[in-house]
Amino acid sequence: MKFFQAFSMALKSILQNKMRSFLTMLGIIIGVGSVTALVSVMQGTQRQVIEEYKKMGANTISVSFYEGRDISRDLREFCQSVPKLIAGVTPNTSQNLKCRYKNKNWSTTIYFGNEDFGLCQNYQLEKGRELSYSDLYNRLPVCVIGSAVRQQLFGLEDPIGKQVRVGGVICTVVGLYKERAESKQWSQDDAVLLPQTMQRTITGSGNIESYTVKANSSGATKAAIPLLEGFLKKQAKAEYNYNVYSSNQWVEQDNQINGMLTLVVGGIAGISLLVGGIGIMNIMLVSVSERTREIGIRMAIGAPRRAIVAQFLIEAATISACGGVLGLLVGSLGSALLSAAIFKRIDLPTLPVALGAFLFSVLLGMFFGFYPAGKASKMQPVDALRSQ
Repeated sequence: MKFFQAFSMALKSILQNKMRSFLTMLGIIIGVGSVTALVSVMQGTQRQVIEEYKKMGANTISVSFYEGRDISRDLREFCQSVPKLIAGVTPNTSQNLKCRYKNKNWSTTIYFGNEDFGLCQNYQLEKGRELSYSDLYNRLPVCVIGSAVRQQLFGLEDPIGKQVRVGGVICTVVGLYKERAESKQWSQDDAVLLPQTMQRTITGSGNIESYTVKANSSGATKAAIPLLEGFLKKQAKAEYNYNVYSSNQWVEQDNQINGMLTLVVGGIAGISLLVGGIGIMNIMLVSVSERTREIGIRMAIGAPRRAIVAQFLIEAATISACGGVLGLLVGSLGSALLSAAIFKRIDLPTLPVALGAFLFSVLLGMFFGFYPAGKASKMQPVDALRSQ
């Protein structure tokens, strides 16, 4: 029997028993829908994590030194000695303080850094300029502000050249960073950068324990970490007095954990596909018993066993394929609703996930259709014709 003829007969059988066919497909629909929706949400979570790390800056290395002395100059000279690996380095000391402009006050995060701060922390200028070496060397009271600070203190007024009071010191605004996080409070946009040499003047302490190093690439990040560890080992009195880690390491770990969770969640949801497969086997056994006479007639006129097997396998695959298509529609809707509620955006199943779930449902239907198909092909024509 030709494939298209068998497929046409399968569709005819499904349409003749619409309710029974739909109930048979229901397990496949629920299985495919749950797998695609949950896996899509897990992939959306992974993308969200990667985007958050990108906001903080890719290929960055965090360096901590806990011995109470300033190694900024030595660390900077070391980083400059390996320009093929490291693009810049900046102190990363911060403190929450109030900023005042005219009659407006705003509590924000004050960072003390150098001219590489924007590069290392993934900030881009919208107006004005970055800090310069001259600002640090001459301890000039200048600052670069984030978009949230600009919005709260200046509104639509141009902040460049204006003076704000930070911790009792009047500072001139020389730069404005582009918006990164919708100008939300306590986000990356809610920040003010001052020269690191102004730290003692404003806070009363010049202690710097944290630095951010910007590598040129992901490969350079891996190569730079052991070099930085070697440098700090020479500087520190004890091994536990320093620490070096990269945001790339966190991304890799999060990806591994998310990948395992995706497999677990997909596996749990896939159990319903097995239930749907059992339903297909059950309905195919019923179909074989109902069509015993048809099978006997076909075998009596010379139909080979493989044609009988092929007919019932194609019917099982057709039922599971129809259920798979409906399941993909349900899964896409579920994925869109869940992602909109969780991430405030619409994520749909990717092509590999959708195609994989669909093909698995078809193969599952054929697998569970083998037993009914084999039972049908083993009938003796005389017994089959006598049965009705």
